[in-house]
Amino acid sequence: MKKQMALLLTGVFAISTMVLGTGVTAYAEGGQTLSLYGNADDLAKPYMQKIISMWEEASGNTIDQQGLDTDNAETIALTKFTTGDIPDLYIHFGNSNLQNFNPEENFVDWTDAEWVSDIQDSVLPQATYNGKIIGLPFWEASNSGCFYNKQIFEELGIKQPTTQAEFDAACDTLLENGVQPIYLAAADGWPILYQFALDPVLTDHPEYVEKLNAGEMKYADIPEFSDMCEWFRSAAEKGYFGKNFASDTWDYTSEVLGTGEAAMLFCWDTWFDTDYDSESFDYKAEDFGIMPVFMGSCDEGTYEGGNVNLMMANKNGDKVEAAKDFINFMADPENYNQAFDGVSTAAVFKQQTTNVNSTQYEENKESVDKLIRASSAQPKIVGYNQGEGGKALLQLMSGDITVEECVKLIDEDRIATLESFAQE
Repeated sequence: MKKQMALLLTGVFAISTMVLGTGVTAYAEGGQTLSLYGNADDLAKPYMQKIISMWEEASGNTIDQQGLDTDNAETIALTKFTTGDIPDLYIHFGNSNLQNFNPEENFVDWTDAEWVSDIQDSVLPQATYNGKIIGLPFWEASNSGCFYNKQIFEELGIKQPTTQAEFDAACDTLLENGVQPIYLAAADGWPILYQFALDPVLTDHPEYVEKLNAGEMKYADIPEFSDMCEWFRSAAEKGYFGKNFASDTWDYTSEVLGTGEAAMLFCWDTWFDTDYDSESFDYKAEDFGIMPVFMGSCDEGTYEGGNVNLMMANKNGDKVEAAKDFINFMADPENYNQAFDGVSTAAVFKQQTTNVNSTQYEENKESVDKLIRASSAQPKIVGYNQGEGGKALLQLMSGDITVEECVKLIDEDRIATLESFAQE
């Protein structure tokens, strides 16, 4: 039964009480207006609007949503924070750029909140800053991996690879039969998605992130980084990405996969629900399965959980109790299940049941659950740049630079950003 709150209005602000399914009892004074800053597109998400409306109705409070220009949201927010214009609530992806907002000084520490145990293990690291939980992950998630055409694999007698050697052998078989193994939109840079190669390494060696961010380590000191670059170089040379990978763009992904020109793609599962054009091509979304990504750095391969936005509360604001109440409300299983009802997303919460999992995940759930890692390279390494790193790897794959030069080029871009942060 939907929870109800009694709003007692006696000429002064009411006190509304809510007992959450997580065991937290929250108190918020009714009639307040809380400010919320966030990327305008992020705030417009249906589940975000749903949870806000639910809390406003239940508490008698209002949230003043101030959507920031999508292309410049972080810069605008940082300017506001710098001038002391800090909202009661703030949405931000839990990546390394969050340090610019002084999380420990500005945001409520949720480490001891009961709902922390309800966050999926693959998501929780993204809500962690210096060992503290500084926000509630409340967002769409996905299971990222290597998507393959099940029909083509079956016709050619290719079994789903479980090791790097088996994956490379599968690529060789596809080539021998006139099928491009992998579509890689390398011209755009970011679709190379080289964080797949780093996530398992950083999971096994979390100290690498600390040392990289402290300037005590370089990518060249991580053998698997060079192994990853060598695999991209070799794969391009063998023809795994086709002849035109240097000019291939993301815009043609549906067409290339849908016609069977290429058999595999590094991607996230919700893409098949939100972007894949099933109606126009022979191969439908359900014709694709998910398997681990193999990029030369991890023999058993890896999957990656989705990057998620965090809802954070200004711990120094005069409406901090109401802001905390809203976040506790969001963390209640009954409430977030209403908000995400029918939404195509992987579960962020362990008790999340109303979301719609992808067909690919459901068919290979055991493998995904076993090998999935938290997104670690992109959100954690200061200066990690998906686009610039992709451009360097494109130069390597095109034969313009060596593996050593590629590693150095990617690292120089990271270090430049790291040093710029240190000067601020």
